Amino acid sequence: MVMDDEIEKAVFALVEEYNGVSLFTFKRYKLTKDTDLNKDFKMAPEDAYELLTRYTELFSIDPQAVFFDKYFPEKKRYGLPLTIGMLIESAKAGQWLY
Repeated sequence: MVMDDEIEKAVFALVEEYNGVSLFTFKRYKLTKDTDLNKDFKMAPEDAYELLTRYTELFSIDPQAVFFDKYFPEKKRYGLPLTIGMLIESAKAGQWLY
């Protein structure tokens, strides 16, 4: 069984792959468990969808349990928060908790 700290590291590593360098500061966004992939990280919906697809495969989460439109709605700028901590906790539980 994968240890909790290994799960946390794996989730951060997955999100970090989408953490590009800012055009203004030339730095990457500092990722924490509280980082909201939408509001804080300003992730494009296409990238978020790809990340969540990879996440559900990597951690054996049922992809139908993750309602993408709750977090990245088509008609609104922001949906419900989707934090790195939520990804970690769900991966530890082996199912989507939110």
